[in-house]
Amino acid sequence: MLTLPGCLRDYRVMGKPLSFENKVVAVTGASGTMGRALMAELLSQGAKLIALTTSPQANFPTEIRVLPWQSGQEAELQSLFRDVDILIINHGINVHGERTAAAITKSLEINSLSVLALMDAFLAVHENSTGKEIWVNTSEAEVGPALSPLYEISKRLIGDLITLKRQDAPWTIRKIILGPFKSNLNPVGVMSAERVAKGVIARAKRDRRNIIVTINPLTFLAFPLKETAQSFYFRLFSRSPQS
Repeated sequence: MLTLPGCLRDYRVMGKPLSFENKVVAVTGASGTMGRALMAELLSQGAKLIALTTSPQANFPTEIRVLPWQSGQEAELQSLFRDVDILIINHGINVHGERTAAAITKSLEINSLSVLALMDAFLAVHENSTGKEIWVNTSEAEVGPALSPLYEISKRLIGDLITLKRQDAPWTIRKIILGPFKSNLNPVGVMSAERVAKGVIARAKRDRRNIIVTINPLTFLAFPLKETAQSFYFRLFSRSPQS
């Protein structure tokens, strides 16, 4: 029997409002513009933060625990994940117009495969836990152009895999779907990272499973349609591990 897909349930408040007080939150891409903005907002909400960064020389506030990591080392983080309540997977790369073999490999490895490996490592540790969460910054490139083909391909791939994994996840997996915010990766972005981060946390506190923050009104129409159709498709034509 088919139940209401998670993507439809995402657009109403579910259960109690989410609190970050004393929650342990690990954030990848922590040294980037959005990583720092999210951590600043989470600190103001009382969270205990772990910065997972590929830039060990980066400076962070003293309240934040810093742990260097690299793509391919996801399984080594399992012992850390035992104490983490929320994993925010925020790292990514944009090779813009490149289409070399190296650019393809790098885009898929960082934007898709490392994200999947981190999710699997966290799910393996907390398979029988309750109240845990994974958030993944997938971008509105899931449903629209980003003027960067490999960025779009890799983000759509991980977006599809998240939708598939949501069918059997024991607890919440949230998608963060962001429009163009100003950062080192996108210096012409039109949104402020700080305001975007506030919007993300505010929507998460209201228990939104698909967190959309963008200036593009089409994303608010296209994403729910895409997610609904895809969720139904995956439920119809794939099986749970227990079946």
